[in-house]
This record gives sequence, structure tokens and C-alpha cells, in this order.
Amino acid sequence: MRVVVAHENLDFDALGSMVLAGKLFPGSLLALVGGLEGPLKDLAPLLEDRLDLVPAAEIPLDKVSEVVLVDNARPERIGPFKALVGKVPFLVFDHHPKAPGDVPAVGGRVQAVGATVSLLLPLLLERGLSLTPLEATLAYAGVWEDTGGFSFPSTTALDLEAGRLLLEMGAEAWRVREWVRPHLSEEARSVLRALLRSARVVEREGFRLLVAEAKEEGYVPALAPLAHTLLDLHEAEGVLLVLRLGKETLLIARSKARLDVAHWLGEVGGGGHPRAAFARVRGVKGAVRRLLQSLPRYLEPEPTLGEAMTAPVETLAPTSVREALRLLEERGYGAMPVVVPGGEGVRVLGLARRRDLKKAERLGLGDHPVEGFLARAVVLPPQTPLSQVLPYLKEGGGRVLVGGRVGEGWRLLGIFTRTDLYRKRPMGGGGEEKPLGEKILEALPEGARRVLLALKEAFPQGLYLVGGAVRDALLLRSGPDIDLVLEPGARVEAVARFLVERFGGSFALHYAFGTGRVRLPFGLVVDLAESREEVYPYPGALPQVRPAPIAKDLERRDYTVNAMALSLATGELLDPYGGLKDLEARLLRPLHPLSFVEDPSRIVRGARLAARLSFRFAEEALKALPPALLPEVLKTASRSRLKDELLLTLKEETFYQALALLEGLGALKPLYGLALPPEEPFGRLRPSPEEDQERHLVEGRLLVLLYFQEEPLARAETLGLPKRVQEGLSLLLRAGRGEEVEREALAKEPLKGAFLALFPERAQWLLQRPRILRGRDLLELGLKPGPKVGEILRRVAEARARGEVKTFEEELELARKLVGDGTLSAS
Repeated sequence: MRVVVAHENLDFDALGSMVLAGKLFPGSLLALVGGLEGPLKDLAPLLEDRLDLVPAAEIPLDKVSEVVLVDNARPERIGPFKALVGKVPFLVFDHHPKAPGDVPAVGGRVQAVGATVSLLLPLLLERGLSLTPLEATLAYAGVWEDTGGFSFPSTTALDLEAGRLLLEMGAEAWRVREWVRPHLSEEARSVLRALLRSARVVEREGFRLLVAEAKEEGYVPALAPLAHTLLDLHEAEGVLLVLRLGKETLLIARSKARLDVAHWLGEVGGGGHPRAAFARVRGVKGAVRRLLQSLPRYLEPEPTLGEAMTAPVETLAPTSVREALRLLEERGYGAMPVVVPGGEGVRVLGLARRRDLKKAERLGLGDHPVEGFLARAVVLPPQTPLSQVLPYLKEGGGRVLVGGRVGEGWRLLGIFTRTDLYRKRPMGGGGEEKPLGEKILEALPEGARRVLLALKEAFPQGLYLVGGAVRDALLLRSGPDIDLVLEPGARVEAVARFLVERFGGSFALHYAFGTGRVRLPFGLVVDLAESREEVYPYPGALPQVRPAPIAKDLERRDYTVNAMALSLATGELLDPYGGLKDLEARLLRPLHPLSFVEDPSRIVRGARLAARLSFRFAEEALKALPPALLPEVLKTASRSRLKDELLLTLKEETFYQALALLEGLGALKPLYGLALPPEEPFGRLRPSPEEDQERHLVEGRLLVLLYFQEEPLARAETLGLPKRVQEGLSLLLRAGRGEEVEREALAKEPLKGAFLALFPERAQWLLQRPRILRGRDLLELGLKPGPKVGEILRRVAEARARGEVKTFEEELELARKLVGDGTLSAS
């Protein structure tokens, strides 16, 4: 017989994995070793009715021909089946990393993912197998519990995909939350109180480890979550729980980074994940002492500035603003340190930043000494640990210099930027980290990923995924469009033709702008553009454009989170302005202080993004707003750009939040002359059943927005809105004043939707079907039944179609004339 077994005291991942393995290997016995863990005990009656779990003691070992081991590879955790190791074949499916002493396996799958369920589910799908809703819910609970609701560092894309598939199979997420996150029992709360009383922080080589002890008679379930609770409460990178339970002691370890707790607890016979492990020991004092002494051996060395800096660093000697700016642009740097000879080496005067020098030159100060326009330079020694650099980066505007003594003198050794910090930082934990570029590709929809891989093969250089596509992939919310930038040398037309020949679809090119759009048959839209830089001749002007490398293309963008690019050739993420960090902090930070002055429509774009993504404006953005809203700046701003941004905002589901944000920033009135109306009427707008739904919905929102303004028609004209919108607004204003308005004029979208939103009490009047002439009306006029009735109805209908009669009364009057027309009977 074949037996499926996990480990003693089953948790949800173990049980879910057993269920899936039972599907993969039909006819197997599901063996229960040591009972159920925590909340699973409360579900025992449900499981007994639906799942056939056989106690291990009832299975004759001499009849077992094969063992399928899931969520575990340690022989000491499988009860009586340990006696079969080396005697019968074992198939092992486990998400814990391999370790010495694991059960020797003849097959299966061992991979460092969040949950074992995530490894087994793809195998079921390959064989066309399905799950009942209960089975899917148990499996989903396993993934949820072992990934901490998809939040633990060990969570992978495979776990997220497993969660999605299980929900499609009928898993009940609301039930899982009840199961996996029960209230702590009184015993567990007692243990937590003891752990909090005894908690102390031990620091080794910059790593802060929280050590906490508790003693409890007997076994207390659901103790592992207490480790995460303590980590959340203390500023520590790792935790070691020492739990004395009767005659045995359980050690539970968790870490956020640097410490591989699985190998660390291996010192005392334990094991698990790099970020989660446990061990059972005797002689607790000796075990803890041994672990603390050995801790430095299991810590990954912390990188230092000297290891991570860019070296050598180029410097400037004191010169004029104009010459310093020329050198910065020639070398492609955003900033360079200005140095002079000192007593023992060199002395740093400050940082010459391109954006400051450009501003000084625009103000007519190009011939002045550069020393008067330097930003503060922060200088740190090369041995500074990276974990201590972030506060200095903030002080230094995203850059720190690295300096130290070399021989007899002091000199600059390198430079380090915010981008370097997050490029060095691992994105997550547990096992070998995938490159960030690979993670971005994996986050894209399958169709987009296929397109990018095909382009990488066909065009090995010069193509970049840019802007919102990169931002949204990092946020795991990618949409049906992607933007690609082509560096000089690659041609938009060649890329567009390749995509259509490879995948089908169509493309359109705009040669004058160096752009193109490809529509592929599976719904993906690919926007192509040649990389370029923009020069604004005066505030608010449309930019002058010229070809440039990708670095210049990113420099022209609005916010740091939109100024990232993924090189298809190398997989490298280009992040020159710290967009990744701002993305993690959910901040919208303009690339330079004059960004909004150059193009005030960026303020509207930012509000739209902030509302859609739940971001907020960075402090620099808030400081940059007042100059951009000055009348002299807005006087030259592009009205068409502002109008387009408003219409794009009204397309969003979160449009009202965006408008409210603009109002709160004091920008809605200066930009558009608008005040924020009440939200309630917008909530009554509904999508049109007709074609062109999006345009109707946007125009309906626009009509409602304008209706509440002081001078609605003047606003509509100033915004340059289409004539149909202005005419519709005029009808709404008349209706609002109580003037008579023909019902037929209001019956078409989007005017109909706006009217119903503004005047819900008049819905019956608008929606009732207009009365038209019928046969019984002719009979009431004295006409006898016969062909004349049909003839008159036909003539009235023709007159209605030509607009000669518009109301029932006019139709009736025409019918009277036709009845009395002596020629009618002759026809």
C-alpha cells in the first residue's frame, strides 16, 4: 500500500498537501501522525466527515510499499514511519530547503517556496485533476498560513498563483481567515505575556536578536505565530523563542534578513527555512548559550560603503556656474563634488547639482562662481555599514561621498546614491533572490511577457520597458498596455512590423513624433517611442524635443516612480532618481524642483496617480506647488494639456478622490477655475447601455462637475470643451432653473445620465415613453375601422421622422387634417 504522511501535529499546509497528494496518488492512505495542530482541532468533526485520515498506529508497516512525504523531510518527525526509511521508496514534496539528514528521496519536488501546497497544485493541473470546494479551502488555508497571508519574506510568485487558482476552484477566503487567524487561547496568551516580560535584545555584529523565554506545563498550540508578534513589537531583525513545555524545550527562530535560522538551529539539531526554523532540545541553557556564541558565524556580512560605492569619483575645481554646468552635462552626471587642495589631501566645498546650476543660469548668474550655489556634501568613511547610511542619504539629497586617508593624505574614494542602496538591498528573504528585472517580467501578464521576450531575442540592444509599466509591475497591478522606449539606433517602424508579423494585429506610426502604437490580437497595446529629451523654452510651454539616450529620456519624466526603466537586453533596472524607494514608501516625488513650473499638468497627473494607487505627495512636491500655481506661470501653460489631464482623470474610478486632492492642495481653482462639487450626484451616474460607454461616462461626469460652478458655460468655453458638451450643459442649466426643456432633447446619453444624476426626482418624467398617435385615437376622432386607419398612422409616422410633428398634440392635429382630407380615401 502507498501512504501519504506529513509530520506530527498537522498544520494547514501539511493537511492541504496531504489532500493534494492523495489526489495525485489515488488509493493512498492519508496517515495522521500525532494529531492536529491548533485551530485544526476545532475543525476535526468537519474533517472526519469529509477526509479519511487514518491514525498511524493503525497502519501495518509491513504492508507499506511506498511513502509520499509532504511538507517535511525530517525522519524524526514522521513517527513510526521512520522505521521504513531506507527500506521502501520515499517521494518527498517539501518547501523547506534541503539539509543533511533529510529522508533520502527517489522522487518528488523540493523547492524553497512559501508553502508545499504551491508545489503540488501545478502537478494536479498538469493531470487535469480538480478539487472540491472544501479541499480547495483547506489547501488555500495552507498557503495563507505558511505565507502569513502572502506577506512573509519566503512568499513567491508560485504561492500567489496557487492562491489565485484555489480561489477559482471554490476556496472560501473568508472561511480561511476564520480558521487561520483564531483568537489566541488563554494558554497562548499566558505564554505571550511571559515572553514579553523576559524579552531582551542581544546584538552581534550589528544584528539585533530578540531572545524571549517562557515556561508552560503541557503542550500549548499555535506558538509559532507568537514569534511574528514579538518581531512586530520590537525593533529587531530576528527572534529566538525558548519555550519550556514540560520535559522538553522548543526553540522557535525567525529572521527578517542576514541570519539563516535553519542552519543556525542546525547547531542544536533543528532545521527549517532560512527565515523560519525550530528545534527540540534538552539542556536548554547549554543550547541557548551555544546558539548565541555561534550566531556571528551564521550572519551574512553586512556590506559597507567601501564595498558598495561607485569609484573613482570625478570632481570639479572651483569655476563658473556656466563651466561647471557644461562639465556636468558633458559627463552625464546630476551632481559632482567641488574640491580644493587641503593641508593633508583635499577639502570638499560641496556638491554642484545640475538642477541648481541650470536655475542659476536661467536667472542670469552663469558667470558667477560655482561656490555660491553648492549643496551640502555629506562625507562618510568607507567602513560605514549600509544599514546606517539611509539617514545621511536624506541629509545629502540622495548622495553621500566616501572619503578616507590613503597614505599620508585624505582623499575622496567614491560616491554612493540612494539608487545604489536599493540596488544592493535584497528584495525579500529566503533562499537565492531573483534579479529584480526577472521579478518585473514575472509580474507582467503572460501576453506582455511573451512580447518582451520575443523583442529581447530580435532586438538585443536599445529597448527598454519604461514608466508606468515598470511601476505597476513592481506593484503587482499590471494592465493591458506597456510602454517601450527605443534608444537611437533602433527604429519604431521595425519594432512595430516585427510585433505584427510575429503576433498579428495592427500598428500605426507617427513619424513626426517618433512614436507608434501596436494593437495585438490578444488585447495588449504596445506604445513605442524613440528616447528623447525635452527642453522647455519658458514655464508651461510645450517642450522642444530631440533624440537622446535613455538616461535623458528618464530625466524628462514627472515623478521618480515613473522614471524607472527595465533594459530588455540586460534585465537591469535603471532607477537614477530613487523611484524604487519612493515606490516602497508610496510617495510621489518630482524629479526636480521646477518640474511643476515647466508643466503644471503634472500636478493633475500626480493627483490621479495618488488617488488610484493610494500614494501621497512627497514634501518636495508640496514645496514645488506654489510657484507652479502663480498666475504668470499658468498664463503660459498649455490649456490643451491641462484639459487632456482633466479628461483622463474623469475616466478613473477614483476621479472624485483625485479632484478632492487637487482641491485640498489648492490647485483645482488655479488650474481650472473649478470648485469641488458634492460627491452624491456623481454616485448616481451609471454606465450607458449604448456604444462608446467610456466617452458617455466621462462627459456625464464633466457635465455634473460644471453644473455646480459659478459660471458653468464660461468654464466650459475656457476649457475648450466640444460644442456638444457646452450645448448639453446649457440644457441642464435651463432644467435646473425650472425652464421648460423638451424631453426628447434630454433623452440621449450622456445628457440623460447627467440629468438623472442631478435631478433624480424628475426621473419618471424623463424616462416615461412619449405618447404617440395610435389607432384607437383615430377611432375616437370618428374614423371607422379600415385601411384609412393604417394610412393615417403611416403618414403621421413619416411626419414624426421628418421632425414636422414633435408632440402627441401635434400628431393628433395632423391626424384631424388627414381625416378631413378628401384625397385620403382616393389613395
